[in-house]
Amino acid sequence: MMSLLRSAEFGVTLALLLVSVVFLVDSLTLPGGEFDPLGPGAAPEMVAAVLIVLCTIVLVRAVVRIRKSGIREQRDPAGLENGTGSEQTPRALLTFVCLLFAYLLAFQYEAAHFVVITIMFVFFATIVLGGWNRRSVLLAACVSVGLSAFLFVALTRLFVIRLPGAF
Repeated sequence: MMSLLRSAEFGVTLALLLVSVVFLVDSLTLPGGEFDPLGPGAAPEMVAAVLIVLCTIVLVRAVVRIRKSGIREQRDPAGLENGTGSEQTPRALLTFVCLLFAYLLAFQYEAAHFVVITIMFVFFATIVLGGWNRRSVLLAACVSVGLSAFLFVALTRLFVIRLPGAF
């Protein structure tokens, strides 16, 4: 049990799960809407519920993986403690943070349509975090187009949020 608690994956996921539960409980206390049948708490409730489900799945997978392979591989999967990790890790993190900053700036100044901005961000983020090979490029292309289209429809039609290029 102690080896499970020392796992970084388990700890971060457990913390996110607890924060999601707090948000869910807090959003349930919001009053109902006067003109909107769902009320103002609907979006936080849905996001918190999805996060709780996803965190539970990750926790179960972490427990199974740790029980199968032991904690030694889980404590330092990148090999950063003993210096054997990839030199690419800090560069990939810095590149991802720069991509995120550029994504937010593109939203702020409405540089392009939401779908275009999001396709570019998800594509390059997937390449940066997944590596540059044929499989990751194909995966990045499929995920970026599908996720961008889904988010655009969900956010503009379901939640009636104004996005760059939406109206």
